Amino acid sequence: AAEKLAAAGARVEIMTRDRSFAPEVMAMSLTPSMRELQKRDVTFTVTWRLEGVRRDGNELLAIIGSDYGGVTRERRVDQVVVNHGTRPLDDVYFELKEASSNRGEVDYEALVAGRPQAVLRNPEGRFQLFRIGDAVAARNTHAAIYDALRLVKDL
Repeated sequence: AAEKLAAAGARVEIMTRDRSFAPEVMAMSLTPSMRELQKRDVTFTVTWRLEGVRRDGNELLAIIGSDYGGVTRERRVDQVVVNHGTRPLDDVYFELKEASSNRGEVDYEALVAGRPQAVLRNPEGRFQLFRIGDAVAARNTHAAIYDALRLVKDL
């Protein structure tokens, strides 16, 4: 969205409450986007968050706050685009769930104890299935690998 708005001539500011911009995006993926956004003079603001937006005549008044000290600011803007992440990519998981031996179930006691997953809900199932990575929520590659490692390290 930011690239499209900036390409159309809008003055764009990307704001995140995080201490760095897009920490969940790997450097190889982020570089092309950053290159395009910086060419278009997009502003990057970290450690601030949008607390609210209200109409003020024909304008929008954005209320901006911080997690670091009770500071708030108001800013007049033309438009606000909010990104709350993406929906999980869980289609394949749900297509396979009923055919799996565990029907997607995790034995959390075994997981915490470091024991193999042995849930059997479908004796006809020929594979185990676990919902990890982007099938749960958008996350970085390292988080997905860690999810998998915790579940399959004891196979």
